[in-house]
Amino acid sequence: MSSSSVQLASTSVSLTLNLFLCWLIMRKSPESMGSYKHLMIYTSVFEIYYALLDAAADVTVFSHGFAVVVFREFSSKSWVSRPISMILVIAYCVTFGMSMAMLASHFVYRYSVTDSKFNLRYLAGRKYILLFLAPFFYAIWWTSALLFGYLPNEESDEYLKNRFLETYDLRIDQISYVSPKFYKYGTHGELLFNVPAWVAVTNCLMMVTSSIFCALYLGTKCYLNITKQLTTVTGISKFSANLQKQLFTALVIQTIIPVVIMYLPILVFFLCPMINVNLGYSSKLISDMVAFYPVVDPLPNMFIIKSYRNAILDIFRCGNSSGKIYTSKCTKSTQDSNNINMNSMTTVHQPDRF
Repeated sequence: MSSSSVQLASTSVSLTLNLFLCWLIMRKSPESMGSYKHLMIYTSVFEIYYALLDAAADVTVFSHGFAVVVFREFSSKSWVSRPISMILVIAYCVTFGMSMAMLASHFVYRYSVTDSKFNLRYLAGRKYILLFLAPFFYAIWWTSALLFGYLPNEESDEYLKNRFLETYDLRIDQISYVSPKFYKYGTHGELLFNVPAWVAVTNCLMMVTSSIFCALYLGTKCYLNITKQLTTVTGISKFSANLQKQLFTALVIQTIIPVVIMYLPILVFFLCPMINVNLGYSSKLISDMVAFYPVVDPLPNMFIIKSYRNAILDIFRCGNSSGKIYTSKCTKSTQDSNNINMNSMTTVHQPDRF
């Protein structure tokens, strides 16, 4: 299957799954989930945007010597102008930074639910909106790094033009690309540090590191708090603690997914050119792996969170028993189940937010 076919298939499946997840969040979330469902919907909408952008940009990622290249084919007959073509490439790269901020926001929120002091200090009232603004802050920061150290110039054009011709049969004027080129040749052919590229990639690594720190540090503290709550609470409040555990488990799996199929491969992908190791044609796999991310990311929420899993099972049970998605009996059963969940679950620390 070609790279374009993979991206198109991934986009179609991702749109379907994320729209369905939005419906589950809006219609099947227990009351005790509180405002966390807004952050979940926000994430699903971002992944819909990411999937559409991935299809529109149709980029290819590869490495060549001490350079990493993200490019898309451009021609005078293209449906977009050359400046828009470059904007698509940059926007595609920036979504990686936004996804890192989104991941950190989830861990900050999940920990705040288990620590009322942390919540009152950092997320109470209007401070809560900072979780939604963080991806845009990272987007501005990431874009600034790209513009500073990744934009093409005559030197990078000269270094990459033969690779484009040999591998993709494209001339420099037929593509839009960004490329951190970590070294440059001196007057005597020696390798010198390309300072703008290193400054830019250092800023990008700072963003990645900050997100990973939030995930590891706050995630560990959140797990310890949840474990403690499950051993101390009894009766009705245990329903909330169990829901909290489900949400945290789904979040951990949602963290593992991009780490395995996105973050670690891209980290290796950047480290090799930094030490002047050519990955060769294996680097083409990165584009397909990144395109696969928004397809699998909604699945943990859909199948680990009990109320969503039950709603999905009810749909299939009703469909198999009557040939229709909903019958009056199934609808009543599902509504009764949701009402029981909503009435029996309360938050451990905050009655208005989970």
